[in-house]
Amino acid sequence: MTEIRSEAENIDNLAQCMMDAFRTKNIKEGEVLTYQELYPILQEKYPKYKDVQKEAEQHLAKLSYVNPAPDGLMLTQVGYDALSEM
Repeated sequence: MTEIRSEAENIDNLAQCMMDAFRTKNIKEGEVLTYQELYPILQEKYPKYKDVQKEAEQHLAKLSYVNPAPDGLMLTQVGYDALSEM
């Protein structure tokens, strides 16, 4: 893993890992990726995820890719379309 030089890079990289998790779990628009499913993926790919998790979630919400759900993150239509373009 490359060294992260700033918190902004950390947030962007974690947000990308979260989007990759949606793809890996084959989550469709309107479906929720639970934290129970998400955390093991983040732990494996981005061990320091807890440092910027909330900021990464807020970043994805500002992009309209996700909406918070009680037990995880719900993928929006915009987020689903973004996954298709990645």
